[in-house]
Amino acid sequence: MSNKDENLLAILGPTNTGKTYTAFEKLFSYSTGIFGFPLRLLARENYDKAVKRIGLNNVALITGEEKILPKEAKYFFCTVESMPKNISVDCIIIDEVQLAADYERGHIFTDRILNLRGNFITIFLGSLNIEKILKKIYPNIIIEKKKRFSQLSFLRKQNFSKLEPRSAIIAFNINKVYEIAENIRTHKGGTAVVLGSLSPRTRNAQVEVYENKNVDYLVATDAIGMGLNLNINHISFSALEKFDGRYNRNLAPNELGQIAGRAGRYKQDGTFSHTKEAGNLDPLIIQQIETHNFDNIQKIYWRNSDLDFNSIDALLSSLKKYPIHNYFIHKKNALDELNLRNLINDSEVKKLLISKKNLKLLWEVCQVPDFEKLFNDSYLLLLKDIYLILINNKYNIPEEWIDKKIGKLNNFGVGIPELSIKISQIRTWTYISNNHNWLKNTYYWKEKTQQIENELSDQLHNSLTKKFIDYSSKFFIRQEKFQNIQDILKKNNNEIFLDDNKYGVIKGFDLIEGKKIFSQSLFSISNIKKTVRNMINEKVDSFLSAPLDSIKFGDISNSKIKDETFIYWGDESIGKLKKGKSIYRPIAEALNSEYLSSENKLLISAKLQKWLENEINDNLYPLNKNLDEGINSEIRAIAFNCIENFGNYPVEKFKGILKGITQDSKLQLTKLGIRIGAKYFFTPSLLKKKPLEICAILWKTFYGKDIDNYLPLPQNGRVSFTSEIKIPDHYWKSIGYINIKNFLFRIDVFEKIFFLARQKIKKGPFLESSDLMNPIGCNSEQLKDIMKFCGYDYVTISDEKKLFFLNNKKKETKKNNSKNKNKKNNDNTLKKDPNSPFAVLEKLL
Repeated sequence: MSNKDENLLAILGPTNTGKTYTAFEKLFSYSTGIFGFPLRLLARENYDKAVKRIGLNNVALITGEEKILPKEAKYFFCTVESMPKNISVDCIIIDEVQLAADYERGHIFTDRILNLRGNFITIFLGSLNIEKILKKIYPNIIIEKKKRFSQLSFLRKQNFSKLEPRSAIIAFNINKVYEIAENIRTHKGGTAVVLGSLSPRTRNAQVEVYENKNVDYLVATDAIGMGLNLNINHISFSALEKFDGRYNRNLAPNELGQIAGRAGRYKQDGTFSHTKEAGNLDPLIIQQIETHNFDNIQKIYWRNSDLDFNSIDALLSSLKKYPIHNYFIHKKNALDELNLRNLINDSEVKKLLISKKNLKLLWEVCQVPDFEKLFNDSYLLLLKDIYLILINNKYNIPEEWIDKKIGKLNNFGVGIPELSIKISQIRTWTYISNNHNWLKNTYYWKEKTQQIENELSDQLHNSLTKKFIDYSSKFFIRQEKFQNIQDILKKNNNEIFLDDNKYGVIKGFDLIEGKKIFSQSLFSISNIKKTVRNMINEKVDSFLSAPLDSIKFGDISNSKIKDETFIYWGDESIGKLKKGKSIYRPIAEALNSEYLSSENKLLISAKLQKWLENEINDNLYPLNKNLDEGINSEIRAIAFNCIENFGNYPVEKFKGILKGITQDSKLQLTKLGIRIGAKYFFTPSLLKKKPLEICAILWKTFYGKDIDNYLPLPQNGRVSFTSEIKIPDHYWKSIGYINIKNFLFRIDVFEKIFFLARQKIKKGPFLESSDLMNPIGCNSEQLKDIMKFCGYDYVTISDEKKLFFLNNKKKETKKNNSKNKNKKNNDNTLKKDPNSPFAVLEKLL
């Protein structure tokens, strides 16, 4: 990938500016791309969004502990460390580039900023304080600045007891987090807990407890400062300093701003404060946080990435290489380098470093992360063991050896500290199985380590929930009495009962919870939900094997135009329509439910989309027709306009063409199902009840968001009806109806009446009659309006009957009569003249 200063864009701004959303949209404007995130959690979240948008086979996920790599993947969502360097893509995006100034990870971000390039564009996302450094490196870079959507304001010091709901309290070590969580449990009933050391699965589960409003408080470390978009109204700092692995130091203003910026979401304003125990915050720093105006980053960390593995000295020398620019800080003592320096001096290891391959292998082993954050000899001994095992077993890890290591971790009956340690340890093996070919049965160990991590994570989540949330359910105090939750959970006609109390109702693939359940414990709820999830999974399986004709739209005439259009399976709504790229291509999507896995939701959405496309293809011919090459250009133009306008189009637009139309051309239109009327081209097959309703649904989905009325449709196959609803005229055309003064009538019936009128006029002026009114179901006044629409004028004769005639010139009698200003004559009433043809006609009636 090129390192040239071209096609570079930086999107910079504080939190809550939509930077990631903007970049996400830009990514999909290119045919291929890589998106690098600072956290595994963020990479997974955006991967799931991409899968939902473009399908499983088009998206890959690459993190230290997880790899999903479809062969045809076009877009790669990664942690920054895991961004592939050997793939050519059109667009590369790197998130949170200001982390190039971070002591631990900065050199990795700098390497990606310098060395990764998209074929067409490279985008950097980050804070405003990285701008000057980026301009120094790349003078021609385009900078796009974004403003925060909401305001961020400082509140005075507050005790925990004064905190309002939807608040997050920040602490900077685990013991303090647990201490505060106990305090919140005592005074507020319970809290979720988020720590950087938690596995992504546990962290997600704790976040879900908060986001579902099962608790109103969150106690967290600065782990929430990046990547967790939560509905937090207020951030409270319990301390203003932290231990960063080397020493205690005050948090920099931009670090405080990154965390405080999590308060407020989209256009909802947020606030921040600190407790009395935290000390005092300088007013200038408060102002910086509120205005998002921080000191510019002056230097970023750099380390040579072109390493020489020909010898130990060559490798060390390449690591010592200094940058050529003064805005780079040479990164010393990175953890992998410290590991290397220690192990090359170990007598057992040193004697094995006799080849380039062995030295490179040692470097790869030294880069295995320290998930436990031990910073001690235990971690080094583990790395040494892994290296020696690999060398002594032909660069493979024996199955028995890893099985023995992992077997010790497959024990969940321990407390919170022990579970946290076990999760850190299993993550080491998850990382190895996903990043190296050191295991013969790589797929098995990926699955095995991930399963153990998931089970440990679930157990830790349950332990945190039990410890820090005050729950009172009598059913789970002695849970060992029950072999299974289903022993006490009953299902009756989709209603879920806990003992004799109704817990909720399963509707579609979701559970509508009863109002009283919030008095239950979260531990109880999580167990109940686990069983309900199994019930719903069984229901999903039934749906996926059900025939397509079991799916349907609801009664669309009873839904408001601005409301969403739901899709039903039986009598239950399971999906909805969303606006697509064209009016004939809406998107079918499964309804959100916490009980649906991402995979099941995608499968449901796929089936609904298939059903929807079948409905359109089967019922809306020829709107789905690709025009054959054999159709001549004139007929192609007519057909195209009809297809683009729900099968009907004014004949007037093609008047010249129709004068010379051949029989063969007419036949081509007929084969497409299109008829030529006097006023309109129209398609009879689209005027039947079901196609008409589908056309109405398509119009509503594409256009009808702001109209607060019920969808007007003809009832019981009627060819005409009245409607006072104010709706764009192109709606009526979409269902094949014409609107004249709120009287709606079907185009084909109108053409029939128009034909009759044209036959009658050949014999001269004609009277209104039942053969004109009955087919369309109109009265005398409505017929008058229709005839005027057809180009006829009229006069009213005796018995208030109307006589219609074609007259394009003003009558001389009107000119003469206009001179008499004292008389008021009815323009439409003809004064009787015994010798006039109208009088003669009247006598004959």
